[in-house]
Amino acid sequence: MDETKTDGSEVLMLDCPNCGDITPHKILKKVEYKKSIKLTVRCLQCNNVHNIEKKLKLKDINIIISRYAHSEKKTKQFPTEEVLSVGDVINIDNEDLEITSIETTKRVNTSKVEDIKTIWAKSLSIPKKVGISINDRGKTYSIDVLVPNDYVFDNEKIYRIGKLFFKIRMIKTEKGTFKREVAKKIKRVYGDITRPTKKYEDLTKNAL
Repeated sequence: MDETKTDGSEVLMLDCPNCGDITPHKILKKVEYKKSIKLTVRCLQCNNVHNIEKKLKLKDINIIISRYAHSEKKTKQFPTEEVLSVGDVINIDNEDLEITSIETTKRVNTSKVEDIKTIWAKSLSIPKKVGISINDRGKTYSIDVLVPNDYVFDNEKIYRIGKLFFKIRMIKTEKGTFKREVAKKIKRVYGDITRPTKKYEDLTKNAL
């Protein structure tokens, strides 16, 4: 059971027992069970507070979870009317997962659960492995580091890994290249060797 108190901003058109009509209601509390959802709502016309319960139709969905070079397959139930999209974060067995791909009869960016066959997702509950290519006058060092998913790489900073000091030239993501980005969105970081300095971000302990 998952109980949530809302800020009252969610509004639904519901049958009010006091007004005897369908009126706008604010959701005050939401309690999710395995196969139903219970709402505490307040009618915006008469201020009557009452409870409603809605049965949920569930569907088994295959989830392929990526953790670095390894993957795990799980099967979980989702309400058929729920809409999932690439980029959504879902929690499965207390692990936060970001959806990276959705398959119905083809690969899509968003879909109702009733049409979904398989979801691919990456774990956000483990550190992000980021590959860094450091150019040193024609020679390239390739190093992987583990950092929190919300760690920010910034081309305005100087970084150190062991004896190497470098500055970021470019950050590659799925949506293009950037000068500053959070780790969870990064495909690879490209940098250039620079002179040692007293002010730097040390990633030595994060290197694999």
